[in-house]
Amino acid sequence: MNSIMNDLQYALQRKALVNVYQVKQDVVYTGYVDIVDDAGIILTTFDDTGSEDGAVYLTFEVIELVEFESDDLDNMRFRIENATAEHFFTFGRMTTEFNLKRPLIRQVLATAMADETAIMVLDKQSGELHEGEVTRIAEQDFDLQIFNKFDLSQHPLLTFKHQDVALIEFEGKELTLQTAAMGYLQTLTPVKKMSVTRLTEIAAVLHQAEQTQQLISINPVADEGMFFVGRVNTIGENSVVINLIDMTGQFGGYWLVRLTAIAQVTTQSDYLAVMKTYMTLDQTLGVVAQPELNDERLFDGTDNLFQAVLSQASKFHRVIRLQLNGDDNVVGYISKFGGNEIIFHLVEQGTVIDTMGTLIELSDIDEVAFDYLDAMLTEKQLRNQGEL
Repeated sequence: MNSIMNDLQYALQRKALVNVYQVKQDVVYTGYVDIVDDAGIILTTFDDTGSEDGAVYLTFEVIELVEFESDDLDNMRFRIENATAEHFFTFGRMTTEFNLKRPLIRQVLATAMADETAIMVLDKQSGELHEGEVTRIAEQDFDLQIFNKFDLSQHPLLTFKHQDVALIEFEGKELTLQTAAMGYLQTLTPVKKMSVTRLTEIAAVLHQAEQTQQLISINPVADEGMFFVGRVNTIGENSVVINLIDMTGQFGGYWLVRLTAIAQVTTQSDYLAVMKTYMTLDQTLGVVAQPELNDERLFDGTDNLFQAVLSQASKFHRVIRLQLNGDDNVVGYISKFGGNEIIFHLVEQGTVIDTMGTLIELSDIDEVAFDYLDAMLTEKQLRNQGEL
């Protein structure tokens, strides 16, 4: 514990960009230590694109490691500089100022209650994350009015002891949107989730969604626990291109998927209603897509969409993500397109790993994600390094 506290004090004094790893959690926070007290820290955080994304209060006991140097941090430094240079917009900057006169956790909770802003709390006892608004603060505990974007009928009032809080996220992009939209979200009527799982039904629903441009969510066969939200751009004979929407309602790139690789399509749910609300807010603010993204691409449904997309990716050496039907998920670029196969070069941590390339049959590819921000930033970094 002393070594972690020393590392955090060092990061604070040197204003060093760090990765903070949690005990028994996969989430890694990247950012700058803003202030340290006897129980924890405030870390201003950045998302994967290099944009500032609010802050997090972390208790010492949830911190496993503080990292000062790594390939990941080098990549993040590049992305932070790029986000500034390209004027990426963010409405998730931390605005609260903290001091050491009171415990940091009390200051975070008091500010959230006074400003009626949404926060996310990690319960140390259950390991569960809860989003909501602080409605009461006492010496030993506080109340959180829960907001569940996946089930709008579930909004219990929970009480947490201060000592049972592992971390609190606040003032990030998604939480800021949630706060801005809360008045409207609270008026939404919970709806019954409507989904289809049979291939014929999936095809019919996607054709209809192309015509109506309704928002849908799709669970892929490769990982049914994962889902993608978006609108149908183009549907072909055996595959479909989706304009993706990220968790803040902004354009998130394109996703090409075989119809046989789709496990479920959902056309109605509480989560889709929340995402529609975020999208409307983004349109009002004029922030539907980051500056480097093109959300207006069109495709021809009479083409073989996999050949068309992969051929163009090969021509321009675009970084893309492939989901193979053997469950492998790889990111990289194509050096040669052969009609029915490609030569693919794996990329990790902003570095070309497979310089020789691997032969992949088009029939082995179930999904292609392309023109999304993470891939474009990786590609930009590779070109700057002379590796692409």
